[in-house]
Amino acid sequence: MQLKKGDLIPVIIHKLAFGGAGLGECQISQELAEQKPWLKSISGIKIFVPDTIPGDQLLVSLTKIKSNRLEGKIHSFTKLSALRIEPRCQHFPVCGGCVWQNIEYKNQLSYKQQQVQEALAHLGNFPESELLRIIKPIILCNSPFEYRNKMEFSFGRSQEGKVMLGLHSPGMRHEVFDLKECFLPSGIFANLVEVVRDFAKKEKLEVYDDRTQDGLLKNLIIREGKNTGQIMVNLVTSANSFPAINRFKELFKIGIWKDKIHSLLWTTVMQSRGVPTWRESQVLVGKATIHEQLKLENGHKLDFEISAQSFFQPNTHQAEILYAQVVKLAGLTGKEVVYDLYCGTGTIGLFCAHAAKKVYGIESVKEAIENARANAKRNQISNAEFIIEDVGKWLGDNQSNPQSIAPDVVVMDPPRAGLNPDIPQKIAHLKVPKIVYVSCNPATLARDLRLFYDLGYFPEIVQPVDMFPHTYHVETVVQLKKTKKDS
Repeated sequence: MQLKKGDLIPVIIHKLAFGGAGLGECQISQELAEQKPWLKSISGIKIFVPDTIPGDQLLVSLTKIKSNRLEGKIHSFTKLSALRIEPRCQHFPVCGGCVWQNIEYKNQLSYKQQQVQEALAHLGNFPESELLRIIKPIILCNSPFEYRNKMEFSFGRSQEGKVMLGLHSPGMRHEVFDLKECFLPSGIFANLVEVVRDFAKKEKLEVYDDRTQDGLLKNLIIREGKNTGQIMVNLVTSANSFPAINRFKELFKIGIWKDKIHSLLWTTVMQSRGVPTWRESQVLVGKATIHEQLKLENGHKLDFEISAQSFFQPNTHQAEILYAQVVKLAGLTGKEVVYDLYCGTGTIGLFCAHAAKKVYGIESVKEAIENARANAKRNQISNAEFIIEDVGKWLGDNQSNPQSIAPDVVVMDPPRAGLNPDIPQKIAHLKVPKIVYVSCNPATLARDLRLFYDLGYFPEIVQPVDMFPHTYHVETVVQLKKTKKDS
């Protein structure tokens, strides 16, 4: 008899896998094996189970069956882990935003540290003895709640037809639960959700359905300057008629909201299959942007203007710590030329500019470079130049240009998928003595560090940083130096 979906398997969870799911083994007792001999073949096989933590013992209903591993969902617990704590939020675990809120924060940090180490060992093939030396203790987040500066909430309808405004459950793209509280952003976010939801109900507004492309209300996006106190509220709708928009605007011109909302926007979005998405934002109250500041270790502050479409690190205070680590590991003294690859809106490059001779930021997204240039101008930084170009092409062109200025340090913060295979080789051709790599994905980081290692660059310092408490995500800053090491 073969395994099939829905079969119930006894499992003990031993660790947490990257992605947040519990990783355990099928525990087939002798008694059970005698009753069901076909289960013997899976004893000890690895199985991934979401919403579990180390120490949980449970029956798992199989959802995926592969030759070397299984996946399943919780059927029932036989014993709960002693590591479990009571989650703070009433929406846990229905909401997919905080997969680890039932784990004490110090244990979350240990699991993230472990994930970085295991990725470098198993995927990067670095010796455990070396990793114990170079991986530093993870930098914790001093405020593990109310740290996010941006949230995007979705409109939906209950089975009874009532308007809901909240977040999606994992894997439920078309379903929304009604949000009452959320501890990732400031408390004012939940207050604003309630105000906008009540308005939608009172006005009997239709919720947009992307399957039929009918309706009006799509999203509510809220942003907050953690260091400035400025708040942006952005109501996103379809391009259908919205006669109640003036009454919506009046909500935020009176009472307690009058002095709290710096920017109230109405963004209309038109989407059709096969046609580029069109969007337009109108200012209803205040300005089109808010400002945020990032503090440098030397006491200076960088000011950033954030529009409705701007990218900005969601955790302001941890971004300050992350970027300070980049500058520290770059070892800047004021004499260095820095290449900032995949520079985005220029935040890392501008941090480096205060301690470097010259910074060249390279990014293929035009809007991001325009933001980076505006940020440099706003902060009166004249030694940072931002260039619109594909990183691989720019590195290739630069190698053949005798007038190009060789870097002393290369800093990079690539996309989650990591580097294209040709990028490490092109960077190695620069003969740069030091590289600082920022990654949000331990798996692709490990792969890329092995490529650099084979080119003569050894990771000297690996510094994990917890940017997103109660999630499995972990940022890592790595210092690589050109050196001779035996593999």
